Amino acid sequence: MRAPRWDVAVVGGGPAGAVTAMLLARAGQTVVVLDRSTGNRSSMGETLPPVANALLRDIGIAESFSKQGHTPAEGIVSVWSGSVPRVNDFFVSAQGVGWNLNRALFDAMLLEEAEKAGAQICRDASVVSCRETGDRGWRLQIHRKKKNSAWIFAKYLVDASGRTGASRGLSPSPRVFADRLIGVARFYASEDRSRYMLIEAVDDGWFYSVGIPDGHLVAVYFTDADIYSHARRTNNDCWHSQLQKALHTEQRLRGALQHGGERIVIAATSRRTQITGPGWISIGDAAMSFDPLSSLGIYKAMDSGIRARDWVVGALRHNANTAGYADWSNHIFEQYMMQRLETYREQRRWNGSPFWKRRNGF
Repeated sequence: MRAPRWDVAVVGGGPAGAVTAMLLARAGQTVVVLDRSTGNRSSMGETLPPVANALLRDIGIAESFSKQGHTPAEGIVSVWSGSVPRVNDFFVSAQGVGWNLNRALFDAMLLEEAEKAGAQICRDASVVSCRETGDRGWRLQIHRKKKNSAWIFAKYLVDASGRTGASRGLSPSPRVFADRLIGVARFYASEDRSRYMLIEAVDDGWFYSVGIPDGHLVAVYFTDADIYSHARRTNNDCWHSQLQKALHTEQRLRGALQHGGERIVIAATSRRTQITGPGWISIGDAAMSFDPLSSLGIYKAMDSGIRARDWVVGALRHNANTAGYADWSNHIFEQYMMQRLETYREQRRWNGSPFWKRRNGF
């Protein structure tokens, strides 16, 4: 049986991959999405900033999004440069409120929109190998649970496989890391129904807490992997010890019952040294990943999908601007790095701490 052939294979069904697939299918390309998740992505308190409202309208999914009932995020309370909380209210912005996402519902909606546009979604599919063919196309071997391995061919490859990647052969350029940030999350059954995110700095990192749509509260301690590993050698519950220093976060969690164990995720700032090549492109976190402090990860992932659509269509028609997407990516990352430095420099209470010394440039 002859292997299926597609104009574009998108590896990864998160926000970047789903938006790219949807827009490419609308542009008349044949698209397959290889999504290795099972549709059970758990929420870590992900948010969309107010600026994302315009993006949702521009790509025609604002109505589908509004029907999902995501919780409005009305602002951010930060305890950062000093011990007094500062409030940034979203509702006074012309862009409207932000959103605390039910991540599983949100990702499922994006894939459904891609499917409606004509893309084929291949769920629970892992890429086993990926090789360039002689005619500058791609030969991918995929594996799905309870099914035999299969081969597909595509003229163009979009790597939307996230920070950790999916297979050898995708985005062959190395990843450069600016830090070693991790997030250690704990979930609580809580009566707190505040629609404000809370960010609070401590001596070895910072805490983020927010209510998530399933009725729980998530609190994430962000620090560097080596700092956390070293602290755990002498204090098995260093997370709680740091929480005692975050007075406002601790008050928010007071009396709340922890639900399940903790979860550790990579949260480092990083980027690929090369994000495009003959017949391929990297998007979203596969191309560059941002510090969660920016609250821009999902928004930038979808934005990169819009940019990638233009690039890929141009490449398939042999009239792509070979520098356009890379120039945009470089500009976005440089802007982000300047903002990251400025934000971390605002906190000067613990400049002697390794965590803050690594970030504030002093």
